Parts: sequence; C-alpha cells; structure tokens
Amino acid sequence: MRESSSTTGIIGPYPPFRGGIAQFTERFHKAMHEAGEPVIGLSFRRLYPQFLFPGSSQLQDSSDPLFDAAPVVDSVGPWTWARAANRLMDAGADHAVFMHWMPFFAPAYASIAARLQERGIRCSAIVHNAVPHEKQPLASTLTRRFVRQCDHIVALSETVRRDLTAMGVEVDMEVRPHPTYDQFGPVVDRSEARKALGLDPDAVILLFFGLVRPYKGIDILLQAMGRANAQPHLLIAGEWYQSREEAEKQISSPELASRVHFEDRYIEDERVTLYFSAADAVAQPYRSATQSGVVQTAFHFGRPVLVTGVGGLPEVVRHEEDALVVAPEDPDALARAIERIMDDGFRTRLTEGAAHARNRFTWEHFIQPFLTR
Repeated sequence: MRESSSTTGIIGPYPPFRGGIAQFTERFHKAMHEAGEPVIGLSFRRLYPQFLFPGSSQLQDSSDPLFDAAPVVDSVGPWTWARAANRLMDAGADHAVFMHWMPFFAPAYASIAARLQERGIRCSAIVHNAVPHEKQPLASTLTRRFVRQCDHIVALSETVRRDLTAMGVEVDMEVRPHPTYDQFGPVVDRSEARKALGLDPDAVILLFFGLVRPYKGIDILLQAMGRANAQPHLLIAGEWYQSREEAEKQISSPELASRVHFEDRYIEDERVTLYFSAADAVAQPYRSATQSGVVQTAFHFGRPVLVTGVGGLPEVVRHEEDALVVAPEDPDALARAIERIMDDGFRTRLTEGAAHARNRFTWEHFIQPFLTR
C-alpha cells in the first residue's frame, strides 16, 4: 500500500562513483533533504561495463557518501530495472527524478519510468546533456524514447533545451542553470595550497580541471599558452581520457616546458579545494559544451573563468565581470584573453566578480520545481 506522505525517488549515480554527475546527484539529494522533502536515492550497481570505460576506475578511492543510496540499477541488466521501479513503489514514491546525461543509460531509464507511469507515479528528468559530446549510435532515438516517458524536464542550459526541442520532444520543459558546487569546502590560503601542490608561489596560474577529453580542447589551450606574450603557468589536473602524446610534444617546447604542470589522475573531492585555491583563473577552451560544473566550482572558490562561446557556457558567466568569453577553436583569441588575465588590476576585478557569482545560482532556487506543493 502506498504511504500517504509524498516521497521523491532520485535515480542516478551516487558516490562512490566518480565524476560530476555523481556529485550533482548527491548535492541535489542534499538540497531536497534540507528542504524537508522525504527522498529515497537509487544508485547504480554497475555504471559501465569495464570494456566501455576509458579511465582507470569508475569509483573513488576514498569516499564518505552523505546518503545511503541503494545500488540497484545495472545499466546493462534489464532484470534490475523492474527491481528499481518496484523499490520506489514499495517506498511510496509519488515522484521520480532521473539524472540523464548520456543515451547509453536511456533504455534503463525508459523502462523504469514506464513502469512508474503505469502506477501513476510522476516522472521528471534533469537533463545535463541531450546530445553526447562524442558521437554515439542511436543517440537521439534513445534519448527521445526516455524523455518522452517523463512529465517534466529541467534542462541545465538553453542549449540542452534547444537540442531536445530539435529531437521533437514536446514534454513540459524549463531551463534552470547548474547551481554552484559548494560541497568541496571553503577556499584555503593560496600560498598554502601552492605549497601543498609544489607550485610556484609567485606565478600567475591557470587551472584546467577535470577529465581530459578531446572536446575540451586542451591542445588549443597549449597552443594559446605558447603564443601569448604573457608567461602564466598552467596546471592540468585530471585523468586523461585521450592520448597525451600530442600534448607532451607541445609541452616539450622551450616556451612551455617549465610552465605546464600535470596531475594526471582523478582528483578526489577532498583535494579539489587545493587546486582551485592555488589557481588565479580557470580555463575551459572547449570545442563543444552543454553546461559545466567546473564553472560553478570555480565560482564557489571565487575564481574567474576563461570560457569559449559554446553551448551553455556563456549563459552562466558575465563577460568582463567574472569571466572572459572567447571564440572556440581560436588559439590566438585565447592567447589574447590569457594576456588580459595577466594584468593584475583586471584579474582582481574579475576575481571580485567571481566571488559574487557564487550566489547567482543556488540549490534552493534550483529545486523549486521538485518540491511538494
């Protein structure tokens, strides 16, 4: 028998799975919980089959999850999809929220949502990406099949909304930008952070943070670093999901050899504060994008960003106030932006703007459509 109280089920990866989607799922759960909403979390027992995963591990080495989300869903195990729906029904859920970011998971989500809909349980989707960054077979077909099972969609950027509309999706939809990632703790003293990371205490340091994948344009950033008249340092912090060969050739040049630093590994949550606290600005030279948790992490730590004008990135920053927006795949334009960041007065102005930007997108605002009315 269904319980009389309203309960929201959240379906998506939770820690100890790595990455921004798991972090988002947990932070969304926390915001709902703090708002007084009864919530039940369902996580994955297997996210990707190992042969499809390009990294070293899908799990964090150390993790202290905030919530006890049941590991129920196997992305390639249809027998678990019915169990997930039953788990939510047995818990008395009257609303389910799915975290969607890749069409690979759409068959599982569509099956769970269909079973819930048959029982009159409302389904929503928070769509991080409608179109995957790398081409995948049947991507639009799979995504469309899932989201059409939903009653309501929250797209994290206008780009995502347009992509869904172009697919022929006519579900009730709204755009709510990615809230600030505030779960990594406060900023720490810059000199102490640099000492802990072995970085030059006096250099201007740009940070490239997160999994290194072709669409993120690290090669473009390295070209720009070599062309800029200014001489900042660059810290690349994140596990590489692409070959390092070309990047190492670029870095071996006399112009860059002493100014580029690698941390080729997944950065655990408890160490994120060191990297952003050590940086003066964060660079995202992406070739394509929908939205990014890196921008919202940078703003939490009061760090301005250099972003390309792709996808939803320009939607959440203010050019020359807390960020510089440049043309994509244009090393010369990015080099000029780097030179501007090297100006102490201009960088200070952007840093002050970034400190204010942390309050622009709050979790309290983001969760409003999901609260019981």
